Amino acid sequence: MAKQLGHIACLLFLLALVGCKSLFGNPGVPADPIFGNRKPVETKALAGPPSPRPFTEPTPPVNSYGAER
Repeated sequence: MAKQLGHIACLLFLLALVGCKSLFGNPGVPADPIFGNRKPVETKALAGPPSPRPFTEPTPPVNSYGAER
């Protein structure tokens, strides 16, 4: 009985570790070979005046069956 309980406890412990990259926490962001020598740009977006949205008037639907031949 104790051996079976130990197996269940071991199984639960291993299931709790599924998906963990490290036993003591996440090691951080992985190194990126492309941007490894660059720092991220930390700026705020500039708030300018709103730009006009593109708009066109809706056109009536085309009825190809009612057109003259």
